[in-house]
Amino acid sequence: MASDLWPSGGLEAVASCPYCGGTQRTLAHEGVEDWAFACAPGQWNYWSCAQCRSLYQHPRPTAETIGKAYARYYTHAGAAGGKTPMAVLKRRLRNEYWSHTFETSIQPRLGLPLGLGWSLSWFKAFIAEPFGLRQWVQSPKGMLIDVGCGNGEKLKLAVQLGWQTLGIEMDASAVLAAQSQGLNVVQGGYECLERYAGQADCVVCSHVLEHVHQPVQLLGLLLAALKPRGLLLLSAPNAASHLRQHYGQNWRGLEAPRHLAIPDAAWLKEWLRGQGFESTQVPSYALEMAVESERMARRASSVSRQDIAAARAWLRETAAVPPAQDDVLQLVCRNVAA
Repeated sequence: MASDLWPSGGLEAVASCPYCGGTQRTLAHEGVEDWAFACAPGQWNYWSCAQCRSLYQHPRPTAETIGKAYARYYTHAGAAGGKTPMAVLKRRLRNEYWSHTFETSIQPRLGLPLGLGWSLSWFKAFIAEPFGLRQWVQSPKGMLIDVGCGNGEKLKLAVQLGWQTLGIEMDASAVLAAQSQGLNVVQGGYECLERYAGQADCVVCSHVLEHVHQPVQLLGLLLAALKPRGLLLLSAPNAASHLRQHYGQNWRGLEAPRHLAIPDAAWLKEWLRGQGFESTQVPSYALEMAVESERMARRASSVSRQDIAAARAWLRETAAVPPAQDDVLQLVCRNVAA
């Protein structure tokens, strides 16, 4: 178990749910390992809160030792996408499609004339729209803060669209990667948000909530950083995910032990409503997570064609999924009382 392999004294008990404080729970997943990145030792148990239906680890790594789980992690890399000819072409095609779709210019692109934009429609089925892009294009531009910005790929996109940006990131390697691209990024935890109360026109928090020891504190700081009509773009795995129901402990959304507490979609939307925020849920794309779950089920280090085929076949057979069971929760939040 975790206590056998984790540093001595580096674990803490979790007596109550990190989201709602409830103490009633049932064991949901036992002996989960780091099958996502294979860099964190130990086996981990996830419990389901009887009150808010979130998932959380007990015991879990302490704040002082959780860094041991990030020895090999994707935010350590530089600019995403690679530099092979095929990767460059894919990136240019993607940016060209978005540029024509939203009548803007996202670089690097192919530079097709407006009259040839129709030729890109064939790629629609293969290009997933990143969460937040539509809102960044359509909203008045101002100050944007990205909490947990990683290597700054989304920040770079926001800059191109006319936003003033600030990134907050704990990972020193990711901070260096972002700063090497000329981006305004500071190293630190989400507590840095206290310096920017009421200053942001848009706050982005993408797949950070599940990584922190006190998620409700983070949520409070995110809301406090917004101007009265500010926009919060919030995403996280969904404890009620239909993929979790299918893949169980092999669900990519668990990512033990880095994902400390995973919220339930319905509960989180209700909590935001209680804070005066209206939230609109944006559907997520399940294929990538399903493919990764297939890989993890095989205990493999890389995705195979069989993983992709199996994931696609299962998703084709799956009935329409209600928003409450979407795999990734993506919320566009505004203060309706402002």
